[in-house]
Amino acid sequence: MLSHTQLSSAMQRAITLAQRGPSDDINPQVGCVIIDAAGSIVAEGYHAGSGSDHAEVAALKNLDPQLNPMALTAVVTLEPCNHTGTTPPCVEALHTSGIGTIVYGQPDLGQHSSGGATELFARGHRVVGGVESEATARLLRGWHQRTEQTRGRVIAKWAQSLDGRLAAADGSSQWITGAKARRHVHLQRALADIVVTTSATVAADNPALTARDEHGYLLVAPQDQPLPVIFGTSDVDNNAAIHQHPALAWRGFDRAPQFSGRDLGSQLTALAEYVDGAPRVLLEAGPRFTTAVLAEQLANELLIYTAPLLLGGPHHAVGELGIPTLTDAHKLTFSSIHRLEADTVSTLRKDH
Repeated sequence: MLSHTQLSSAMQRAITLAQRGPSDDINPQVGCVIIDAAGSIVAEGYHAGSGSDHAEVAALKNLDPQLNPMALTAVVTLEPCNHTGTTPPCVEALHTSGIGTIVYGQPDLGQHSSGGATELFARGHRVVGGVESEATARLLRGWHQRTEQTRGRVIAKWAQSLDGRLAAADGSSQWITGAKARRHVHLQRALADIVVTTSATVAADNPALTARDEHGYLLVAPQDQPLPVIFGTSDVDNNAAIHQHPALAWRGFDRAPQFSGRDLGSQLTALAEYVDGAPRVLLEAGPRFTTAVLAEQLANELLIYTAPLLLGGPHHAVGELGIPTLTDAHKLTFSSIHRLEADTVSTLRKDH
């Protein structure tokens, strides 16, 4: 398995390649390198502007067909696109090539082009996101501004049964979803700048909230791990696992920052002080906190993992939202739905 240092080095090369593309194009600057099991570059490419090959396709065209693609890793600055525009989707090109592992820096924010990483993950590729997150975010900042996109968002995430329950009547919940869905959660953590939980969740579950691979090792390096933040007024044990999170030491904290949660809107906005630019915030907490965020319509996206189970009982994923009638419902749009073995993962965006 390639080290964090090797992946970081490859991503830095991909960034350098990306900067060869036009900086004022309608499309983003994107670079891609393909490396072998030793971390050596075997092919590379970049996007030369609208209408030309995307970086992944350009790199694949330079790849020796005699190499075993399953042993190779494609490292790309932006999540592979998942739609047909002036060129075919990069997801299809990568899948057809048989490349075993896909590593990328920033998620695609487009309504129609996003979801490529999850599509590749669902099809059996190993996927890692969020590598060299700050550097790849800087690379795309100008394009995001020109296209009026922002990577900043609040994502409410939970896992549930088909009937919207988080646990059985006796409170048992490990695990509602299967292993593949749980691995996908770690990919989403790696993409986040900040992961938010509550003091109640820490007391009940003692989560580490690191992004880890299937073997329990860090999926991305400490500098690319999300900063853990706690909401709630209860004291948190100094020995809680969250205070050992590697992102804390990297950023100069001796424990996870904590907010009272009494003013959710302003305190979620205040998280920007920890990030260079608008933060991507992933919420991983219990139903009371999630419901409060949803009731105030503070989440831009929902990330919902659904298992093919019926549980019934009192443990609802979402509680009372203060919606008196159907016409007052909070309206969302499905961005993507993917099958992860027996489960599904749905991404929804708030209608504006």
